Amino acid sequence: MSKNIKVKSVLDSSLVEDIPLIEVFVDFVTDPRNISKVVLELNARCPTPELNHLKRVKARQVLLFPSADIKDEEVFSILKDKGFPVDLLKNEVHRVKVAASPPLVRQQYVKCHSAWPCNFHADKYLEKLHTNTLFQGEELKQISIFMDIAEEVGHYFCSSSGVVIVDPKINSVVAVGFNERPELTIRHSIMVAIDNVAKTQMGGAWSTADNSCDPKNENVNLNGIPENILVKLKEKYCSVNFGASVFTPKNGDPEGPYLCTGYDVFTIHEPCVMCAMALIHSRAKRVFYRMPSVNGALGSLCKIHTVKELNHHYEVFIVEEENINSSS
Repeated sequence: MSKNIKVKSVLDSSLVEDIPLIEVFVDFVTDPRNISKVVLELNARCPTPELNHLKRVKARQVLLFPSADIKDEEVFSILKDKGFPVDLLKNEVHRVKVAASPPLVRQQYVKCHSAWPCNFHADKYLEKLHTNTLFQGEELKQISIFMDIAEEVGHYFCSSSGVVIVDPKINSVVAVGFNERPELTIRHSIMVAIDNVAKTQMGGAWSTADNSCDPKNENVNLNGIPENILVKLKEKYCSVNFGASVFTPKNGDPEGPYLCTGYDVFTIHEPCVMCAMALIHSRAKRVFYRMPSVNGALGSLCKIHTVKELNHHYEVFIVEEENINSSS
């Protein structure tokens, strides 16, 4: 039985919604040979810095300025007051709708450009996020395996949710977590997983960390994974690496980097507000989840990871899987 895996980005609304349109005044140039002169005069006397993402010319039409509360018959008077040579225009002023802000992805650009020509420089990485083509082949299989491990952890501890935290630099499972509620209110699976990451860095609030290493590899710390589940996971997922790089304080600083700096988080359920914020404070790099939640903070209830005022942002993905019968 194989799987069809789709990984969809959870993006800021500004990337998935249409760019809003505003009205502007345009007119026709009397002589096409004067288009360059018209543009130079308009840029000098009627600059529109808020519309710099737009071309000033469309065929023989030129963009004058936003309509705001101005009446059509007032346009030429305004141009004259600004010293613009109005004889360069036909005095056939009319209104058109144009993009109010620059397009961020190609899909937005196509719609904006059809309304009025605009500038656009594609961000290749952003385009892959927007078209859900960032992950391919082996990467998709690896994501699916880590999600399966998260589910395995949840089942093992009879928890409603399991979490796996991975260091992509060494492609290794650093820590796991499972839901320890209702007896312990704040011990959601992600909170437990983050605390287990802390155990690999000489910390941890909920139990003592001895900074023990893998007896077979002194460069690997296994404190982030309970021994009972570690044995089971190693047996079932023999191709997966387990353990964190041994934490070494630099210049006597016992704290080091933020807990989850550069780490990927795989969780069965969409994190709540508390857990989503904890991942922000921990400086996680990417978060993957399978199941949206009613109180989920990464797509359902809100999108905390896109709040511009926060000082850290991670990428979020929904992992959709469909079993495929490989037999003929």
